[in-house]
Amino acid sequence: MTNTIAAVSTPRGKGGIAVIRISGEGTDRVLDRIFVPFGKKSLSERGERVAVYGKIISPADGAVLDCGIATRYKSPASYTGEDMAELSCHGGVFVTRAVLAAALEAGARLAEAGEFTRRAFLNGKLTLTEAEAVGELLDADTEERLRLAASAVGGRLSDEISDMTDRLTKVMSALYAAIDYPEEDVGDEGEREIGSVMREVKARAERLLSTYRRGKAVTDGVKCVICGRPNAGKSSLYNAICGENEAIVTDVAGTTRDVLKTRVSFGGVTLELCDTAGLRDTSDTVESIGVERAEREIGSAELLICVFDSSSPLTDGDRRLISDSAAARIAVVNKSDLDCRLTSEDESLIGEKFDKIIRVSCETGDGIDELAAAVGELYDSGKVELGEDAVIWSVRHEASLRRAVGLLEAAIVALDAGEPIDAICTLCEGAAAELGETDGRGVSEEIVSGIFSRFCVGK
Repeated sequence: MTNTIAAVSTPRGKGGIAVIRISGEGTDRVLDRIFVPFGKKSLSERGERVAVYGKIISPADGAVLDCGIATRYKSPASYTGEDMAELSCHGGVFVTRAVLAAALEAGARLAEAGEFTRRAFLNGKLTLTEAEAVGELLDADTEERLRLAASAVGGRLSDEISDMTDRLTKVMSALYAAIDYPEEDVGDEGEREIGSVMREVKARAERLLSTYRRGKAVTDGVKCVICGRPNAGKSSLYNAICGENEAIVTDVAGTTRDVLKTRVSFGGVTLELCDTAGLRDTSDTVESIGVERAEREIGSAELLICVFDSSSPLTDGDRRLISDSAAARIAVVNKSDLDCRLTSEDESLIGEKFDKIIRVSCETGDGIDELAAAVGELYDSGKVELGEDAVIWSVRHEASLRRAVGLLEAAIVALDAGEPIDAICTLCEGAAAELGETDGRGVSEEIVSGIFSRFCVGK
């Protein structure tokens, strides 16, 4: 991590500009060998954070590769916390490659995946949760994912975890004082204060834990399968949720024979949406393969949207959907613009087995907003304000917080039972360590390496 590193930080391909990022104590030496400013002042005389126009040259023979702009940043006031520079050149594939090669020839080495952000973390410019959020920001493909990542990059989650840890540390200071000076009894008032803080931190940690369902649904997405018998309106609903006519819709039963998939934001949640073949017994070889694939998708779904045709009574195909499932389930009663022919028994049967029942008309669009609200309600969209609230999204966050809550609960029970102060102190210390691991303090090298390995090279 002491080498000077360089990498292309813009996407590969042809574009208006490309940016080569350089970081490390040898940054200025590398720049002086490959960049010649126009004008009489040298690059170092122009100062830091100043965009300087000049020639980009080969360090081997001085041949001009391109003209571009260099911007220098001095440690510690840079993204990585080290001396750093960004060199902008024209965004052709070959010229970008040539400029990067010049930087490597001038003394830098090629950066590893995520190494710039990893150095920022190691140099204290970012906490681990903020660094993870940078990766989420780069991968953001929905507005909700962008808002969550931007909030975490801005320190919303780190600040909450840091404050909880600080509160526990103050409690432990009092506990340690009681151990070191047993003649100074903490007394009832001290125990009440210690107990109050532990309960407060436990409640805040549980609040953070409650955001995991929403955070994970936004970042990872929820596998949502639309299923039903042929001609119930599955593909029409798929198109309505996507906002585009992606699936073919006809009056011919069995039009959809394969699984259509897309990623879409709906109800404040990212859905990995699947449209499937209609469930029925068929002698058509191709359609039967489609039915088998539909059943596999249903078996692995996290959310099932089961579509029923209200213009006819329930069929055997419909009843195949009305069975117990580990997935969250919403019944969509389609064709609400037509006369309803479902019997009261049919409606009762549907009501018994589903978390929500929404009446829609894919023809007119009625009920789609209500369906979005129902999906959002299942994943606590109304309880968590992305961009405002601290939100967790990774399994690592969730596991550490859950362990911290368990240790705090044990500490509170021990305190109420009059257990020795040193036993309570040990439990509090463990809880503080778990909170710290959530934010990168005391986290293992293996975890850190795994997180940054998912970043692109230039980040």
